[in-house]
Amino acid sequence: MKIEEIMEKMTLREKIGQTAIPAPPAVRNEVKNSGGYAEFFKKYPYGGFYVSSAGMVRNGGEPLEESHELAEIVELTSRELKIPLFVAADAEYGGGQLFAEMARIPSNMLVGAAHSAILSYKRSYYWAKELRTAGINWVFGPVCDVLPDFLGALGTRTLSDDPGLIAELIPHMFRGIKNAGMMSTAKHYPGGIGDYRDPHFSMCNNDITMEEWNRVLRPVWEAAAGAGADSFMVGHDAVPAMDDTYSRGRTLRPASASSKVINILRESIGFDGVVVTDAVSMKSLAAAFDHEDMYIECFNAGNDVILFCGNDYIDVMEKAVEEGRVSMARIDEAVERILKAKKALGLFDGKILGEAMTKSDMEDFEKTRYEINKQGATLLKNGDGRIPFDSSKVKKAAIIVIAPSENFRNNLIFLQEAFARYGVETQIVDAIKSKTVLKEISESCDLIMYACYISWTDPHGLPGFSQVREINTLFNSLSYGADKSVVVSFGSHTIYYNYFEGADAFINMYGMDKESMDACVDGLFGKFEFTGKSPVALKPKRMK
Repeated sequence: MKIEEIMEKMTLREKIGQTAIPAPPAVRNEVKNSGGYAEFFKKYPYGGFYVSSAGMVRNGGEPLEESHELAEIVELTSRELKIPLFVAADAEYGGGQLFAEMARIPSNMLVGAAHSAILSYKRSYYWAKELRTAGINWVFGPVCDVLPDFLGALGTRTLSDDPGLIAELIPHMFRGIKNAGMMSTAKHYPGGIGDYRDPHFSMCNNDITMEEWNRVLRPVWEAAAGAGADSFMVGHDAVPAMDDTYSRGRTLRPASASSKVINILRESIGFDGVVVTDAVSMKSLAAAFDHEDMYIECFNAGNDVILFCGNDYIDVMEKAVEEGRVSMARIDEAVERILKAKKALGLFDGKILGEAMTKSDMEDFEKTRYEINKQGATLLKNGDGRIPFDSSKVKKAAIIVIAPSENFRNNLIFLQEAFARYGVETQIVDAIKSKTVLKEISESCDLIMYACYISWTDPHGLPGFSQVREINTLFNSLSYGADKSVVVSFGSHTIYYNYFEGADAFINMYGMDKESMDACVDGLFGKFEFTGKSPVALKPKRMK
């Protein structure tokens, strides 16, 4: 059936519903009450739903834990609906973020450090293909932002602070996603420079000039559009150089609610695919408008899909149409793009689930993840040439943990297993309360690794250590055994400058998955030479 024929049979409520993806709690609570996803979508005919690591439920409301359960829900629900669903996810670190049986993938920053076109492609291809087997058909990635500041909130989610490197690698990522049968997203347009704050919690303003934007950021978005990005996600930072108007008379207008910003994407860059807002619950947008006005402003600005609305969305927009605040022409324009995207995915032809991963796929996916870690691992300092360590002389090692993350601490089993393959006995040290403790460790061990992890989201806020155990360990670190120590960041690139610039040996791994820990230990013992190049500045610009 043609798109025009489908639209002719749709009610206003059904059309409005296509233009939104509700927040996970809005779905979860209603599914529990209504008894199932099909019942939910008949009551609220949204265009799709979002899969998150927390709060996914089965039709009966019980927690959903395995990918095949999601696949069954997507397939069963699709049979009962007139229009197939978008099933969206971020999953920027792989399906392992959502389901234990799926793989975690290397961070974007590690991909930038590896600087390989083929690895960029293969990572995205297998990542998308695995997610597609669960019924997920739209990924909100890859992140295309240029890291705007040394402390920028996106951290290792970005490839680099070099727009040239990003523009070089992202076409391979988009190609991999498309070839896996998945819908891709370039985010977070229009980007910015100079504001380190997190728009989830802060009112963010990017003071970039149009000259800077055209020179630094435009080439990245043009590369994304030229590479076949299926959708663009618009961020909530205000960009006064593009739109210096105010909302409610006092707050600079967020990009996601600016027709001027979106018109540059449409008319100047020439993108005609689906435009989606970032989550409308984020403070940088939500605090700029009264709640109902927020939906209307974002939609009228040119977004086709409103992300993370509440279950009041359809009623609010119906009323806005009746009052003349939203035109039918704008709704039809958005719905046509959405339905075309669903048709391109094959959803109207019954292609609800992707093909299963073969054994060969899984093996190559694992090799790809390891190879990215191998090529991206970045040896920042090796002053006395202690790396590689002689495995015949290292029998005992201490892994001193500096991290607030329990997930990271749980993953240290992979690090211990990697050391064990070299015949090294390891002990995990949770905190160094005094220099005397470190002296005893130094006297009993042949190697000391300071295993560090922080990110903007673990904990939320600036990437810094704050717990007592972390502060004590930092205070006492390297006071004994410095000549046999190596510091490794499995998270933020800022750890080196902020805490360990004085270390003799330091490695950035950019991720805490199994392959990161395997590659780290292999490199320490000389299985390969560290060749990764830092894709970001190691100091704030003013400190260079």
